[in-house]
Amino acid sequence: MIEADKIKAENEQRQLERTLAYKRFSKTDDGKIILKDLEEFCGFRRLSYNAQNPNALQTHINEGMRKVYLRIDGFINKVEKEND
Repeated sequence: MIEADKIKAENEQRQLERTLAYKRFSKTDDGKIILKDLEEFCGFRRLSYNAQNPNALQTHINEGMRKVYLRIDGFINKVEKEND
């Protein structure tokens, strides 16, 4: 196995382990409480932009917070899609 293939396989294994860890966490009672809190705190279901008070810096901050939740949600849902 050439070095590039070995590195790729190791990265894929780490990605799988991380994805499964997120999925296990999301199934626990504590995980469900924390995910709900993060969903609300990160503004997952809100617009990042406020039309009444446009502020580019605040929009970037809001979008950064939202991106954190989207990452977590992406890992959790990735396993579901792969296992379906």
